[in-house]
Amino acid sequence: MDTKPQSTINEEQLATSPAGLQALLDGIYTGFRTFGNTNGGNHEDYGHKSILAGLDMMSNDNVMTKSSWYSSWYNYTGIIQTNSRSLLPWNTYYLQIKSTNTIINTITKVGVNDQNKSVLGQAYALRALSYFMLARIYGPTYVGHTSDLCVPIYTTVGFEGKSRSSVGEVYSLIESDLLKSVDLLTGYTRPNREKVDKSVAQGFLAQVSLEMGKYSQAAQNANAAKQGYALGTEADWRNGFYDLTKTTDAMWGAVITGDNTSFVASFFAHFDNTNNSGYAGGLGIYKLIDKRLYDNISATDYRKKAFVAPGGNPSYPALPAYANLKFIDPTVTDGDYIYLRASEMYYIEAEALARSGNEPQAKAVLAQITQARDASYTTSTNTGAALITEITTQKRIEMWGEGCAWFDMKRLGVGLNRVYTGTNHPTFGQLTYPANSNKFLWQIPQAEIDTNPNIVQNPN
Repeated sequence: MDTKPQSTINEEQLATSPAGLQALLDGIYTGFRTFGNTNGGNHEDYGHKSILAGLDMMSNDNVMTKSSWYSSWYNYTGIIQTNSRSLLPWNTYYLQIKSTNTIINTITKVGVNDQNKSVLGQAYALRALSYFMLARIYGPTYVGHTSDLCVPIYTTVGFEGKSRSSVGEVYSLIESDLLKSVDLLTGYTRPNREKVDKSVAQGFLAQVSLEMGKYSQAAQNANAAKQGYALGTEADWRNGFYDLTKTTDAMWGAVITGDNTSFVASFFAHFDNTNNSGYAGGLGIYKLIDKRLYDNISATDYRKKAFVAPGGNPSYPALPAYANLKFIDPTVTDGDYIYLRASEMYYIEAEALARSGNEPQAKAVLAQITQARDASYTTSTNTGAALITEITTQKRIEMWGEGCAWFDMKRLGVGLNRVYTGTNHPTFGQLTYPANSNKFLWQIPQAEIDTNPNIVQNPN
């Protein structure tokens, strides 16, 4: 057997090839925006952005007008083990974990040097993010559940299915990876915002620390992560979120071009209500904001203009009340994917400060971003739980449709409640599940159950 075929690169060759390591890393970034990681016939299957969007459809804050793509997320049928959607996050992130493991183990074996240091730092960050996504989807919250089952940990490439590790074990790996990443990426200057740099790794660590209840660490990293990113003007905020370079607070994302577009199997095809070529605008599968959240937006807050008012919008007369105008792609098919924005860091910092007992500084951080969106806002007069609620509500407004809402519901112990007087959720989406319901735990996909005898299923 030829153990060193000329047509491939083995681990020994990879270890001495900076170009080979970089190519493997670039492939991971491609995997995060690739269509068909699980099912080439599923137009919800286009990588990390697809999953962030789908999870938001499971929250209280998002509405869809017709049953179509994303309805299985919206009505919670996608979480069942036999539904193909249950496999989508599993495959998407474990595929990337496999590649990050190859990079990490290869570089660790030969030693860290100036040529591979930044590649290793990015690999650690991307592995941590992948496990963080899996942990929050298929596992319970961290606080109070560290001994509960989470997801299997793989740090080497192999073919034997492992049993599920505990929540504490998974988060220990995530946190360790991110601390290493922040250290390794110090001094690294990325070529563009498609790559992870120190600020992005700090952003991930801020998210993880908040989930773990490590509020001092969350506040510190959120503050550090947001440095150098501008909150922008109203025009900047309302430019459609379609361009990674024009969105001033965009920290990390993917550039979509005519060469790599997946056309209607893409974020804007589903969420741009103005695009007649997509599912939302073309077939009337509109994505709306929940009426209650819309009503919570101040009349002087320009973010309210990102949704159709109850009286309609003369520029888009066909759109129903509360339809989102936040996501608009004038290129029609080439809208970029924005995964992480610095604005989120303000809310993480503010909440972490408030929970640490530093309410004056929490109010100051909240005022910074709120005044940038609403010139009439002064300083919060709330304290205690009311201040936390104000911070998280402002976060829901700012980050609507970007993948924060459902995770925060789960973390904060907020139940699903779409049945209320005046609800704008259609009948097929009018669900209620209490806080901490098993419905906030995705089941392990059937494909994993069938091939891994060591796996244990989640309740339904």
